[in-house]
Amino acid sequence: MNRAASRTAQYPLFAEFVISTNEWVYDSVSLAAVTLGSTVALSTDPLQPGLSGLAANTIVFDAIPLPVGAVIAGGEVVVETAVTGSTAYTVSVGIAGNTTALASSVAGTAAAGTRTALTMTAPMVANAGQNVRLTIAYTVANATAGKVRVRVQYTIDGRGNEVQVS
Repeated sequence: MNRAASRTAQYPLFAEFVISTNEWVYDSVSLAAVTLGSTVALSTDPLQPGLSGLAANTIVFDAIPLPVGAVIAGGEVVVETAVTGSTAYTVSVGIAGNTTALASSVAGTAAAGTRTALTMTAPMVANAGQNVRLTIAYTVANATAGKVRVRVQYTIDGRGNEVQVS
């Protein structure tokens, strides 16, 4: 009998973040409260102290915290409602120091229902517990409408939900 063989199995875990252009986040670089695309007047919380529009045409923020030992097994970026108002509006998915490790410049202006799989060239990118970081870049004008969902599927090293009998 091989004592090194796996005797457990685990369920995959999913985490997601929905980008809605009338919401706001704290930018991980500037630490300022900024909208996710709309003007401050269209924000769902226009009274948020210090809330500003996207001053530099880019916003970078930690959207999905992952635990130590996370191994990314898949994921996607889904355009639920096409982003309008900007000439271009892209979403990149990665971590601090490698902001495009999982997806680079996915078009938020694509048709509703467009799905883009995460690239799985770096599944261990968040293994030390790094947060999944999103970067939104837009051109010409702030987005006035749109909704994009980022979903990450992962497992955790050493975790078991069931015992498998061989």
